[in-house]
Amino acid sequence: MLKKSVLLISFLIIISGLALFVQWIGYEKTSMASKEANVRQEINVEHNEAGLTVKHTFTRLESGEPLEAIMPANALQASCRKEEGTCSFRGQSIKIIPEGDTFSVAYSIKLPSFQTAVFLSDWSIKLKDAEAERTVLHFTEKQIRKGRWFSSLGPSQLKKMDLIDYYQFQGEGEPGVLYWQMPPLQPLFPEGKLAVYGQAGSQLDRQQLTLIEEGIKEKTVVILTDQHPPYMSDRLILARDDDQLFELAESFIQEKVVEDYRFEEGEDWLGYLITSYKLGRPAGSEKVKMMYGSLNKQLTDQEKEEWQQALFHLTDKTVTAERLDQALSAVKGLDTDFFVKNKLENHPFQSLVFYDNRPITVNGSETELRAVAEGEQLFFPFTETLQALGYEVKELTDGKTLLVKREYNTYRFYLDQNRFILNEERYGLYEHALRSYNGRLYISQQWLQKIFLVAVQNEKNINIQELNL
Repeated sequence: MLKKSVLLISFLIIISGLALFVQWIGYEKTSMASKEANVRQEINVEHNEAGLTVKHTFTRLESGEPLEAIMPANALQASCRKEEGTCSFRGQSIKIIPEGDTFSVAYSIKLPSFQTAVFLSDWSIKLKDAEAERTVLHFTEKQIRKGRWFSSLGPSQLKKMDLIDYYQFQGEGEPGVLYWQMPPLQPLFPEGKLAVYGQAGSQLDRQQLTLIEEGIKEKTVVILTDQHPPYMSDRLILARDDDQLFELAESFIQEKVVEDYRFEEGEDWLGYLITSYKLGRPAGSEKVKMMYGSLNKQLTDQEKEEWQQALFHLTDKTVTAERLDQALSAVKGLDTDFFVKNKLENHPFQSLVFYDNRPITVNGSETELRAVAEGEQLFFPFTETLQALGYEVKELTDGKTLLVKREYNTYRFYLDQNRFILNEERYGLYEHALRSYNGRLYISQQWLQKIFLVAVQNEKNINIQELNL
């Protein structure tokens, strides 16, 4: 008897499990179908004395497949057409079960009193699990014939008739926001993908607009206005002035750089340097701005152009600090490790230094020395060069004096006074005889030869040779 009871219980458990599994599979299919649905929308809006009257029609639906959405918070008198299927409301949520491939929901929205501008962000139905593939918006203005409506769907087609103004907006995705402004706006830059509106006579920085146009993917409306705080969506931008256009241009170009370039992990912040060259002005963090300024200071006009083109052609490779150094070295014809030394964003800035790429010998012996090239001058690492010549170099406790000794000669270099003492005789130094590059002291070729009586031969190799006097 006990055995039979156990078998019966086990059988019931298996049956229950199978039923739950089948139910779960059905739920998953419904859920996946809902998420994969690409719905199209056609929205008819009429602005009259009562507010907005809206008819929101969904098309390309699957018959019998539920569609869930969120109604606007202030929607009134929402209703559906029974012949198209069923709908149920719960708070702001609406569940639609269409009988065909089309379903419409009608509602109205009471608007606030109009001043000089109105911004509406919560006026349309928003889908929960499905995506709006495309939206066409028909907007009929009966109430206020002055002013103009704009939509984040992009530029509009406008027809002014005897009794109404008719707008048609269309674009991919949700309908987004609506913006109306009373003060007249004139088209200022109606070219290409960008349509700019502002007051007649407004001065525009066309370079910034061209950069914004380069960074956008779809037709976009920019409104220069002081009637509403700044706003930005994919296809509608409200800005106060050229300064905000500068910021927008930087934002759009940086997004394009992130999209077009691949960076080594942790080095993506260097993308702002490319953005700076596209903008023609420094962008990003203070460190990027310092790097941009250093490059512009040390490159000739021709080198700047070549360097810029080298940056713009790095889209087919992963951008690394090493690759940037290689590209910069090729442009300058000198070696540098500028980007490798600066590749950690939060570490202190290291100055741009170019090195002569010729090997250096001292008294005929090969060395690891590298000379800094600045203009027509060469600077040699002070301590390492003198040590290669057989001198002992010691920094005194004050940190401002170097003691250099070899046999009977003793030198004291006062780093903060542009002078040195040789065997108790005082001598002056030119201001730039000694230079510090990223915390390392260098001596110019001219003063290396004068003070330590050496000849520096600059040919295929650089040879430092002591004079036999």
